Amino acid sequence: MASRPEGRGDELNDYGKREKTMRLNLVTVTSALLALGMAASAQAQEVDAIVKKLRDTKTITMGIRETLYPYGYLDNDKKPAGYAVEFCQRIIEEIKAELKLPEIQIKYVPVNIQNRQALVANGTVDLECGGTVNTFGRNKQVDFSSVSYVSTSQLLVLKASGITKYEDLNGKVVAVATGGSSEPDLKKLVADKKLNIRVQNVDDHAAALISVETRRADAYFSDNGAFYSLIRQSKNPDALTIVGEEYGYAPQGFMVPKLNPTILWIVNHAMGKMFKSGEAEVLFDKWFGPFGVKVGPRLRAAWATQSYAE
Repeated sequence: MASRPEGRGDELNDYGKREKTMRLNLVTVTSALLALGMAASAQAQEVDAIVKKLRDTKTITMGIRETLYPYGYLDNDKKPAGYAVEFCQRIIEEIKAELKLPEIQIKYVPVNIQNRQALVANGTVDLECGGTVNTFGRNKQVDFSSVSYVSTSQLLVLKASGITKYEDLNGKVVAVATGGSSEPDLKKLVADKKLNIRVQNVDDHAAALISVETRRADAYFSDNGAFYSLIRQSKNPDALTIVGEEYGYAPQGFMVPKLNPTILWIVNHAMGKMFKSGEAEVLFDKWFGPFGVKVGPRLRAAWATQSYAE
């Protein structure tokens, strides 16, 4: 048997000891980093952070839309107004009562389609009141209130057109925005009701309004949430009307940052009381009634479902 070179065993033992020490140090450093990361994560996601902030600062940040009439917009005095804004102002009164905070200052933060979810998720906005469709995907990052409004597809037409329902579209020209969610809905509607129409693709809502007003199109099929601003922008708003049964279902709510169960409970409790008392419908009629719109069956069903007992 060959003999082991002198000193080789000591070198191997020393190497093994050093390697073991390095592994232990690595484990210690890794554990420390993980602990720091978990602590930072816990701090960033503190439960009921909004309640703590309200008690400390007496201020709540409300995310608002500035041009989404009548849901949320700036009035002639550049002050936030609209259906969602008033809804959330009523909710904040409930927050004051529940948290026993007589005064809460509202800090309005403008939001848009691109940044609204991120501003809620990172805590910049405490309560987003801009009319966002509640989806499973969005629920990964933020929490949603009860349903405040249901957006669906309908028709914008001239009253003189005589169109009151989808069946009246046979032989007519129907405008639809290219690439929008209403384009596939229109194809499905045509197939479901076996309609004979000619589709006119337009680039945006403004182009569709011109097309309807100049009678190049008999109707505009789109998300009815867009119609109210279009009617307001029209040179002859009284000539336009919204018709057709609600097609599709896009429930909207108010976004709240994750891990704020107390605020979310207050928001939903306030809304539930408004649903049951009829206050929500009064608010709806105030802002949408001038357009000839009443609370639709889908929205009424959502409100009834979320009118929980005390």
